[in-house]
Amino acid sequence: MRTPAHARTAAVIAIASLAGACAQAPTAPEGEPAPTPAPRVVRADGPRDEAIRRHRELAREARAAGDLATAVDHLHVVTMLAPGDEAARRDAETLRGEIQRGVRDNLEAGRTAMRSGDNARASAAFMRVLALEPRNAEAARSLREIDRQNMTRAQANRAARVRVEDLFADARAAKAAPPAGYAAAPASAAGGNDAYDLDQRIEMFRAGDTTTALRELKAWVDTHPKDRAGRQRVGSAVAERAKELEGKGQREAALSLYEQALSLRGEPQPEWSARVAALRKSVAADYYNQGVKAMRTDLNGAVRSLETAVKLDPQNANAANRLREAKAARDKLSRIPAK
Repeated sequence: MRTPAHARTAAVIAIASLAGACAQAPTAPEGEPAPTPAPRVVRADGPRDEAIRRHRELAREARAAGDLATAVDHLHVVTMLAPGDEAARRDAETLRGEIQRGVRDNLEAGRTAMRSGDNARASAAFMRVLALEPRNAEAARSLREIDRQNMTRAQANRAARVRVEDLFADARAAKAAPPAGYAAAPASAAGGNDAYDLDQRIEMFRAGDTTTALRELKAWVDTHPKDRAGRQRVGSAVAERAKELEGKGQREAALSLYEQALSLRGEPQPEWSARVAALRKSVAADYYNQGVKAMRTDLNGAVRSLETAVKLDPQNANAANRLREAKAARDKLSRIPAK
């Protein structure tokens, strides 16, 4: 049975609870209406929409620059943020298909260049593969092999250069006549020391140090512009190397050497001129085919290749037409507004 004391205790507890509740809830001053809560503002273009817009723009810029792998990455982010965006999903699938074709074409171009000994072109092809597919094992392995070959060749060239330059230094320091038993070329108008000097430069060139030796040969020709027999020897040595490279399938390098052989000789040589004309068309055709393939995946690269093709063979109407198409497509893509 509840006693009066119990009743009084319960009343005190109830009053204390009510007082605490009133203390927690703020009340408006007497005579003023209670304040209403501020409305919550929801932005129409929130952080997610801004991120989607930004990644669309980055994808467009990457695609215009020919960086298809990066463009796919940005479109993947868009599809993650907006799973119902079918346009972004289709664009990503289209780019993945272009990447696969580009990887396949450039791998084949790299293999062909390596088989012909053209490491520069092979390296460029494999680098394009890695730009499209950074984890491609074959391209990475082939580039390592090209680096190894280039290092071996560079070491051999340095050894040959040191050996021949030592001969130059000894001959110039002593200012001596050619060694006993040395016979200068009978048709040369140069004196014995000059003929010996020329022979050393030609030996350097044949030893494989093309860049340094060509510089030395050009310097000799500049010093002896009227030595017809000497210039013929220089031109013939360079043309022989050009023929050797052409036989290995290195047509672009061979073209450059044939052109330099004519310049160093200083007079017409129909056979070399014919090789220059044929090689210009052949190399231009290579760049044309490379440019046509690149139009599917790399418009900037396509423009560069087609420009080279037209420069080498101005009469190639197909190359000129494709160059205009590639430039127009590149310009059109760069003007597409971000979605």
